[in-house]
Amino acid sequence: MDSELIVKVIIEALKHMDSPRFFKTERGFQGRFVCALYKIFDAKNIFQDDTIIEEEYQKRIAHHGTQLRPDLIVHVPVESSHSRDRTEKNFIVFAFKRQANENKAKEDFKKLNEIFKNLGYQLGIFININGYPDIFLSKYSGNFKNRIHEFCITQTNDKLDIFHAYFQNNKVITENVE
Repeated sequence: MDSELIVKVIIEALKHMDSPRFFKTERGFQGRFVCALYKIFDAKNIFQDDTIIEEEYQKRIAHHGTQLRPDLIVHVPVESSHSRDRTEKNFIVFAFKRQANENKAKEDFKKLNEIFKNLGYQLGIFININGYPDIFLSKYSGNFKNRIHEFCITQTNDKLDIFHAYFQNNKVITENVE
């Protein structure tokens, strides 16, 4: 999986958040984001055909090593991949939070870290809706800094403001997305 390409696709999908209504609830935002993400993934043929996006997928301790329910995952289900190992073909895990503060962000970072550890997801994305310009990635204390990204997005007067943060050489890099 090309993480750099995936981050570009996520940014493209975030730019489809074009209605103030999507910023009022986490679920409304997530629903519109999923639609945009599917469309872009399909148009660019990024993943194999049996890759799916699932919302609020319940993980069970006996099968997954965790009881967490990620907001969104991109993966090939075990039944489709015919694998016995649930850590294979797990591509992206998302956590969404509306107007996250530092504590809420740290909670989601811990959850993403647990999912990285137990299920081997290759990329974790934290999206802070209406939290612009607050970036909390420096509070991530897990072992997977090379896999985690944060996006902070707000719409003001029909203009989207998007910040992107990621680790590079153990330092948080932030950029304003145009």
